Amino acid sequence: MKVIFVDDDINLGSFISHVLETDYNYSVHFQNTLIGIIQIINTYKPDIIILDVEIGNENSIKTAKKIIDNHPKLPILFVSSHTEEEMITKGIDVGGMAYLPKPLSISILISYIKRFTKNKPFQQSLKISDYNLDLETNNLFFKKNLLKKLSFFEKNALIILIQNPNKTVSKEQLAEKLWSHSPENKNTSSIQNIISRLRDILKENNSIKIDTVRGIGYVLRIL
Repeated sequence: MKVIFVDDDINLGSFISHVLETDYNYSVHFQNTLIGIIQIINTYKPDIIILDVEIGNENSIKTAKKIIDNHPKLPILFVSSHTEEEMITKGIDVGGMAYLPKPLSISILISYIKRFTKNKPFQQSLKISDYNLDLETNNLFFKKNLLKKLSFFEKNALIILIQNPNKTVSKEQLAEKLWSHSPENKNTSSIQNIISRLRDILKENNSIKIDTVRGIGYVLRIL
């Protein structure tokens, strides 16, 4: 599930993106301007767009009209602290599927996302070699046998490693996935502890290992 979220409030954008990625396993592209949005849509190919009505000094309802003209089947959810009837009507009239008031309710937002992407198949698990990670329950299986119910941090660290096999995943990428910010000294040791636990969990298969790239990050190697 791919989501584009555009809002000039960076703190809100980071928070919503983190929740959608970590709690619901969505892939989120967040930006705080409308610059290049048509090209980004063409490249990223989202399943839904969450669009703040006011982006800086710009009214995104006009931009939404262009988006819908180019991608008529792409659902758009408007969000705004402006709940005047005229504004809501304009958003719906150009083709917006819903107009959600701020502050945003996560549960309501998720309900609308699911409603307007209901024909999109959701990924239920991630597989690598003999391991299978159930994304809903956080259970990790080895040859269909339950190894462990992963913690929140173990699960999300493993997801980003599985999604980048034989590629270096930086500490910055891991910190962003786990805490939605760059690594700090206190987080660096936490990352090391999480990786250490994952190494122990994955020891059942000798063809898979997590190598340290000194000073940079880690690589999930498939031998």
